[in-house]
Amino acid sequence: MPPVPDDLPGPIYQDAARYDAEHWWKTDDLPFWKKMAARHGPRVLELAAGTGRLAPSILATGASYTGVDISAPFLERAAANLAGEGSAVKLLQADMRSFDLGDTFDLILIGFNSFLHLLTDEDALAALARARAHCHQRTRLAIDIFVPDPLFLYRPENRRVEAMRYTDPATGEAVIVEESNRYDPEGELNHIRWTYSTETRRDFLEYEFVMRMYYPDTMDRLLHEAGFRVASKWGDYDETPLGPDSALQLYVAVPDSAVE
Repeated sequence: MPPVPDDLPGPIYQDAARYDAEHWWKTDDLPFWKKMAARHGPRVLELAAGTGRLAPSILATGASYTGVDISAPFLERAAANLAGEGSAVKLLQADMRSFDLGDTFDLILIGFNSFLHLLTDEDALAALARARAHCHQRTRLAIDIFVPDPLFLYRPENRRVEAMRYTDPATGEAVIVEESNRYDPEGELNHIRWTYSTETRRDFLEYEFVMRMYYPDTMDRLLHEAGFRVASKWGDYDETPLGPDSALQLYVAVPDSAVE
């Protein structure tokens, strides 16, 4: 396995307990991934698996689950979260741009905007090439990202907008997370700052990270260049076709030599 580089997406991906706590609300994609695993499994690989949030829904179908992530603290949390699942789960630390498991899978997925941490075409194509190397003829590659929203990208640079609320796992306090951003249209890079406050502690924590804004035409091009053919393109978890009013981009791609 190639060494894991030091360029993690940011310190936000080191505090796994806080990440789980602040994303308590993200459950709307679970039925979708359960359906995908039942439809295309049973051998499932998740890239940028994080703390294993999607794994229980996938495992509920009888699938086996392999999770790859670059963050050791997140994988430790995933191991704790999935401790009761036994041999159906494998967790591995690796960079999705360079991993090599020496195996193929029936379904490979990159969920909940994780693809957006691939900041350049070179990064995206490297990750897609490694996914392609782990495909057999009938493998499905599924990617879930949001559609870039100009109202979000072009907000005034220092304007702070409430992004989420959660209960701090260490203190039990209610925490408000405010978001500000600076968008670089040339590189299509959104520089995001999350600022954390409670009633008694104003701005007690701050995280900065960068996400690439991928538009549908770019995703089509990158998947094609990486040797995939788009089989389905949806705009929500109900599998409504992607359209001008869609908030999400959900791609299901197959190796371009696949037989339907």
